Amino acid sequence: KRAAFSSTNFENILTWETEADIPPGTVFDVQYKQYGEKSWLNKRECQSITQPFCNLTRETENFTEPYYARVRA
Repeated sequence: KRAAFSSTNFENILTWETEADIPPGTVFDVQYKQYGEKSWLNKRECQSITQPFCNLTRETENFTEPYYARVRA
């Protein structure tokens, strides 16, 4: 819940909160897309991860364009 981009020093990190009672071994998959695109793209390095953050800097390089991201547990 509450997934959000945090941009510092030209790095765009997606972070999210997890429920307090999240089962052990829960993994997350991150997807992103540029505004106006229909298809979500998988962030390869952020598939089946356990930490609540993902670096999307390379995927969101064009700072004049809006981007979306989502996380699935």
